[in-house]
Amino acid sequence: MRNRRYWLGALALTASGAVCADQALTMEELDRRLASLEESSASSAASSVSDRISINGFITYGVTRHNVHQNQGPGGPGPLANPSAGEPFFYRERTTDDISHRELSRVGVQINAEINERTKAVMQILARGRDNYDAEAQWAYIDYAITPSLHWRGGRLMLPNSMHSQYLNVGYAYHWAALPSEVYDIVPFDTMDGMDLTWSFRTGNISHDLSAFYGSLDVPDNTLPFTVVYEGRNYTGINLRSRWNDFSTWLSYSHSELSADLSAGGLASASLDGVPIHGNSVGVQYDNGSLVFMAERSSLVPHAWFPERWGGYVTSGYRFGKWMPHVTWGATNSHDNSAVFSSGNPVNASLTQANMVRSKSWTLGLRYDIAPGVDVKLEAQQFYDMSNDKLLETGSNVNGMFTTSTSAGAIERDDPTVYRITVDAVF
Repeated sequence: MRNRRYWLGALALTASGAVCADQALTMEELDRRLASLEESSASSAASSVSDRISINGFITYGVTRHNVHQNQGPGGPGPLANPSAGEPFFYRERTTDDISHRELSRVGVQINAEINERTKAVMQILARGRDNYDAEAQWAYIDYAITPSLHWRGGRLMLPNSMHSQYLNVGYAYHWAALPSEVYDIVPFDTMDGMDLTWSFRTGNISHDLSAFYGSLDVPDNTLPFTVVYEGRNYTGINLRSRWNDFSTWLSYSHSELSADLSAGGLASASLDGVPIHGNSVGVQYDNGSLVFMAERSSLVPHAWFPERWGGYVTSGYRFGKWMPHVTWGATNSHDNSAVFSSGNPVNASLTQANMVRSKSWTLGLRYDIAPGVDVKLEAQQFYDMSNDKLLETGSNVNGMFTTSTSAGAIERDDPTVYRITVDAVF
């Protein structure tokens, strides 16, 4: 093996002009020069790899607490009995009145690999505190540039349902500690397996990104006594983002066919088979570097037992130096699904009640940029107007974002408030 390496090294050095007829090399000198060549080759290969692969990431540590405690409610036997009396309320079905260090905490790492001039691979691994930091592939797709202005992507993609969908887990990208739940809780999932096609073009001084997408998704639901997997198929849609100077707008429409087998829990009559669902979203944003204004509205229209729901918010903030105070008003509501209640099917009516929600809120927040790439945020969100006569007549949820139990009774506080503190970083 040593002789083979010697002759290969001699040939390499001779070809490069390092060996002449009148110059003799010792075996040790040849080994030294050959090792130098190997190191140079390895360094060149490593440099080539580093030029083609980039790694970045984000991390958020958050603390959440709300001031809604155990439910008292009516007790005793008979129709006034409350089986949920004495149980704690939950915010968004996850956070109790104890301090939570996991609800908002998360970390993500993104790898971008350039395969050739037109093709790249992108993978993002995300671990959420609320999921016990179990890592999952949030993004995993191939991006191919058909032309400089037309890109195709295929694999696992973020659902482009809302204005901030593409970076909803990157807390540093927006001024809230948490995105407004009135809009970003309407669809309880954020990824799909499929593909999209994006065309970037201009009309005068306005730039546009027009995207069409197609895919599927499976969403497990553990809120029932048994696990249900909702299958969304033929998930198709289109969205348009436009920019002009400091203004940007967002328009989105989607359609899907939803199926779910609920027979395992004796709820066969509520099973879904290719039920059509439509979603839409519209948003506007103004940001001149100091003044920020945003407004967004989304809705989900299912043709099934769960009710139509819409949500929206308006927010404004002002940056001065490293500080940014901001205020947000949000609202969400479910439309009464009269057809379900009049159908005489108690199972479907009960599921409809459990999924109806109404609330409004004011959020006051403050963002402080500690250093480039690092911020800290403080936020208080107070909810109100979580019921009305129309919802009460159907026995629907009257606790807004705090519980989905139809037997929990109404929240006794007039000002249920959620407090948040987060630290965000990008790297």
